[in-house]
Amino acid sequence: MAHLSLLGGFDFADDAAAAPVFGRKTRAMVAYLALQAGHSHSREKLAALLWGSNGEPQARMNLRQALSMIRKAMPSAKGGRFLADGDTITLNLDDVDVDVARFEALAARSTPHDLEQAMAVYRGDLLDGFGLKEEPFEDWLRVERERLRAKAVVVLEKLVVTYSEVDNHASCVEVATRLLTWEPLREDVHRMLMQAFAAQGRVNLALKQYERCRDGLQRQLHLQPERETKELYDQLRSRRAAPSVSAPPASEAQSTRPPTHYVKSAGSNIAYQVTGNGPVDVIYVPGWVSNLDLAWESPRLAHVLHRLGRFCRLIRIDKRGTGLSDRTAGVSTLEERMEDVRAVLDAVGSQRTVLFGSSEGGNMCMLFAATYPERTAGLVLNGAFARGIWSPDYPWAKTREQMEAELAIIERDWGEPADLSNAAPSLMKDAFEKEWFAAFLRNSASPADAISLWRWSTEIDVRSILPAIHVPTLIVHRTGDRWVMVEEGRYLARHIAGARYVELAGDDHVIWGHDCDRLIDEIQAFVAGALPVGPDERVLVTVLCAEIVESRAELAHADHGPLLAHWHNNEIGVELDLAEGLEIRRSANSFLAVFHRPTRAVQCAFAIRNRMEPFGLVLRAAVHIGECEKHGDDFTGIAIDLASVMLGQALPGEIIASRIVRDLAAGSGLSFEERGQTTVGDATESLQFYSVAWSAP
Repeated sequence: MAHLSLLGGFDFADDAAAAPVFGRKTRAMVAYLALQAGHSHSREKLAALLWGSNGEPQARMNLRQALSMIRKAMPSAKGGRFLADGDTITLNLDDVDVDVARFEALAARSTPHDLEQAMAVYRGDLLDGFGLKEEPFEDWLRVERERLRAKAVVVLEKLVVTYSEVDNHASCVEVATRLLTWEPLREDVHRMLMQAFAAQGRVNLALKQYERCRDGLQRQLHLQPERETKELYDQLRSRRAAPSVSAPPASEAQSTRPPTHYVKSAGSNIAYQVTGNGPVDVIYVPGWVSNLDLAWESPRLAHVLHRLGRFCRLIRIDKRGTGLSDRTAGVSTLEERMEDVRAVLDAVGSQRTVLFGSSEGGNMCMLFAATYPERTAGLVLNGAFARGIWSPDYPWAKTREQMEAELAIIERDWGEPADLSNAAPSLMKDAFEKEWFAAFLRNSASPADAISLWRWSTEIDVRSILPAIHVPTLIVHRTGDRWVMVEEGRYLARHIAGARYVELAGDDHVIWGHDCDRLIDEIQAFVAGALPVGPDERVLVTVLCAEIVESRAELAHADHGPLLAHWHNNEIGVELDLAEGLEIRRSANSFLAVFHRPTRAVQCAFAIRNRMEPFGLVLRAAVHIGECEKHGDDFTGIAIDLASVMLGQALPGEIIASRIVRDLAAGSGLSFEERGQTTVGDATESLQFYSVAWSAP
């Protein structure tokens, strides 16, 4: 069966086929028609809704192309995908599970189970993060978002009251916290959350919740909390001052393993678990390989996870290709893994999150923090590194020969606690932990996959993006870490502005090793102060600068003005939509666009170049990644200047890219050949660039 997800973003998956790629306006049309299933729409109305600024003939042609794309991407097993009657069309979704319809059906029911299921379906707002520069569509989308959000609020209100009445304090905390992210001035919800915290024996959190309520009312409405709220606060303060007579918490060993959930991301199922119910969201991205379920079998790691869950809502994932997530063929790119994390955060309704990355997981978290600062409340790096292999200007990493020797030993010893002597020397005499670690690795990846993932991590180099990280950052490193040298942690601290750096004694690389409580203490102190900082307007983007040139002698004197206008208005726009790019500048024969994902930008350049060739038009393009300032839908910054200068170095028909693009494209199938270097203005450092080759699948 096919599944169409519109809540929290757009995703279409068919159990019987590979995930298709939709352009932005095609996605918009599918969403519009899906929310009005069974209703007919005139072609004129649809064309004006999405292409009104193009003029009627062009809009009609765009509509025909979009309808054709939908038919190909969403084939119907029950007749045609569209029901046509004269000039009107209706989208037939009888064989498609649409999450909006499922949410509305569940939300209309009254049992707690149905309401819980409704909120599980509501991963986020309708087409969250999606927008078009078409006012009619934006108006419709705004109304629909508000309508569905209002239904979700009603569901959460019912659940909060129900959980409060039956003394289900943990669920009450989780639901009330989610409701307050949408309606932060609801004093009744603040009170129920305070009472739930207090019933759990977490009086300090209850008092902090009052302070959040009070501060929000003063800041937004210039009001003081109601009398009932103040009285509850005074009661809780008195309780904290009295001797505690509550029962001790249940043993961590008696806790049950949390359920595993899945979210679809670019065709792959990503496994995640959520535990804890603190006021701050933290997502933990592990290094190398992992297994969500097996993690709970280690008393030491379970202890760490329980401690984290006491002060945050802890979200954990198995990265694609590992653990309980899809074991995809080949190696994914860093940006694909970043988008997997974003999909998980959307699924759990986390809008601002503290990213906690260990080892190679830290690289992805750094890229996410630079790319999506508005969604990053803070960044925690433990045993992390900037570059995966030795180089003269990064001499602390292992050489390729050392790495290959280690991999040979790991492959030989797979099935045993491979390399535990380096990962956690303090646990080598713990027979249970050794046996568990061996099982953990076996269930996290196959030997070949584990070696491939390790080798892929050596191709990572995120040094160029470190100056673009502008979120609160904590870097923790063990002085004797054998997997990642302490100098690598110090390097990160020097190059991430404002980062707090903490060195801890010990040799263990893993988070559950010796003196793990000290690590969690540092994280807890950091997380407590992470949320108040607002997002920065500086973001990391991939810039595509392209120019159309005429190279065939027989076309030298032709008038290509209309043809170039056609390409700008239609063909280039289609490819940018497919690659999720945003065009920000345009001239008669060139354009500038920005992307979140570098491989998408490069592939988009190739797609446009290849589509132009039959028309005698030749494209050259340059791709660079750098920090820009965001002003609405416009971007400015040195990254754009560098891409423009690089473009002048590209030959007709050539796609060139900077070194940072090469460093972040490991596993993408792109190949890079060094071409030269250039500088901008008075810059003291040169920019190395490469000619890119790609064989499209």
